[in-house]
Amino acid sequence: MLMGKYRINPFKYYSIEPDKQSESNKVIIIYHGWGGSALGYRDLAEELAGEGFNVVVPEIIYHDTRQPLADHFESKTVQAYFWETIITTIDEYHDFMKTVGIDKENVILVGSSMGGGIANGIFAREPMIGGLVNINGSGSFVLTEKLFRERDGRGDIPDQLKKRLMDYDPVERKPGLSPVLLMHGDSDAIMPIEGQMDYDRYLKENRRHVDFRVYEGVNHQITLEMIGDLICWLKIWVK
Repeated sequence: MLMGKYRINPFKYYSIEPDKQSESNKVIIIYHGWGGSALGYRDLAEELAGEGFNVVVPEIIYHDTRQPLADHFESKTVQAYFWETIITTIDEYHDFMKTVGIDKENVILVGSSMGGGIANGIFAREPMIGGLVNINGSGSFVLTEKLFRERDGRGDIPDQLKKRLMDYDPVERKPGLSPVLLMHGDSDAIMPIEGQMDYDRYLKENRRHVDFRVYEGVNHQITLEMIGDLICWLKIWVK
C-alpha cells in the first residue's frame, strides 16, 4: 500500500487504497488537529487501509501548504483562526467531495481534536454520511468556546462570534441516524471533555447507536487502545 499526494485546486490531499478492499466499500476521511499536518496521520491511514478501507487525509486550510500560519500556537493566532479553520473546512466539504468524486453516503468521518470538531460539524449538516468518529474533539461548539474562555481568563463570547458558532454547532442541528463513536481522554488539558459529553447527551436524547468511550488517565493524545477500539467499531458498524 502506498499513500499518494494529489492536488485538484484548491484542494490537496493524501490518499491510500487497501491491497484488499473491505466489503463495505466505505471511504474514511481523516481530519487532523490544530497545528498538525495531513502527513502526520500516515501511520493511522496505513493501519486503516490494512483493514480494507480507502483512506483520504485532506490538507486543512491554514496548515501544510494551504496558507500556513507562522505560529499556530501563539495565543492570538489560536483565537483568530481556530474556529475560522473549522468553519471554512465544514463549508468546503461539499466541493471537496465533488472534486474527489466520493459519494457522501460512502464516507466515514474521523477527526482528532480540531479535526473532531470539523468532522462533527460536517456530520451535523450531512445526514447521509455513513458514520462519525470524534477523537478528543467537540460536538458542542458554543460550550467549548465558553470553556476555552474560562480557562484563559477571557470574557464572555462576543455576540457575533456566538451567533456564528451557533450556525454551525452540532447540538443546534437535528442529528442523522448513522452510527457515532466519541472517544476522549478524561485528563485532556487541551480540548475539554465536556464538549463531547454534551454532544453525547444531545444525541442520546434524539437517537441510538452512539458509543461514548472515556479513557482514564489519558491527556490530549491518540493511544493504541483508542486505535484498537476504532478498528473494532468500524468492523461492527461499517457495513
